[in-house]
Amino acid sequence: MRFCNVDSFDELTQVNNLQELLEDYIIEKKQTISPNSVPNYFWPIKTFCESNEIELKWKKIQRFFPSKVKTGGKRPYKTVDIQKMLDATTTLRGKALIHFIACTGVRIGSIVDLKIKNLIDMPLGCKAVCVYEGEVEEYFTFTTPECGEILDRYIQRRRTDGENIGPDSPLFRQTYGKRRSKKVRKITTKTIRNYLERMIRQAGLDTVRQPNGRRESPISHAFRKRMITILKNTSGINNSTSEKLAGHKIYYDTEDHFAVKHDDSYNLPDLEKMFSQYRLAIPELTISDMSRVQMKETQMEKQYTALEEDRRKHFEEKKKWYQTILHRAKTEGEIPDWLRPVMDDMIQDFES
Repeated sequence: MRFCNVDSFDELTQVNNLQELLEDYIIEKKQTISPNSVPNYFWPIKTFCESNEIELKWKKIQRFFPSKVKTGGKRPYKTVDIQKMLDATTTLRGKALIHFIACTGVRIGSIVDLKIKNLIDMPLGCKAVCVYEGEVEEYFTFTTPECGEILDRYIQRRRTDGENIGPDSPLFRQTYGKRRSKKVRKITTKTIRNYLERMIRQAGLDTVRQPNGRRESPISHAFRKRMITILKNTSGINNSTSEKLAGHKIYYDTEDHFAVKHDDSYNLPDLEKMFSQYRLAIPELTISDMSRVQMKETQMEKQYTALEEDRRKHFEEKKKWYQTILHRAKTEGEIPDWLRPVMDDMIQDFES
């Protein structure tokens, strides 16, 4: 409307040379905004004209669109990048926030409305998180033991500082000083984004840029990219579960090569079954090198314990079999010829 020098929608519908003005408008936008953003300025105008039955040559107008260019910001954070951010973080809330985004992959806009009641304790010290509770987009994801532990510390710190925390208390709140207000304010998306941007600068990661000046890794979405990449490259986690844990409604079937929409009406996987797959990725999702080593040691101990248990069961079954044969041999009063070579060993093993 400003470009056409009109002040109302009615005046816009009365413009005679709207076709030419719209073509000139696109040419002007090509010089001031990203080529990939030009169509976003066009579609609302097209909708307005169609609603008011204004006939224009839309195909001709679309030919004025510039060719799209490769966008930046596609690289996920590496674990070492997040370690640097945590080293630059001095507050418990900041550490909990970075750990939470890194292992859950949630969009930062969803964190604003998360409450204490949206956390569910799971095995290994992990927590299930209900994101977008009560909305059409509702889904569940999980935290690592490392994140679960620091979340508990953050919440306990708030209790110690006098906050009355209940189920409806915000999971992350605005900072508070010595003169704390009784009213608890939930954290905002702007606060989260500004905080992450500050940590990126302090960690020395802001210099990682493309030739066009754009960041290699988007400020917040690079956490999500890392989480999804790890899930999809972990053996034992199927593609559908990876997408569900990321809150995606559609996933790409790698075998049949077509998009599949999640059936949320009938396909409702058990939380424990989803967690059994998520836990396979915990070592790679863990940020601390020490925690990762401990996780792998724990897994090795469990595998060793399972092997020992299998060995014990096998021994017990073999022992029962031997004892059954010995009993039959004694009750029948005669030892079969095929049993004589092993009788001495059997007696020594089980009756000594």
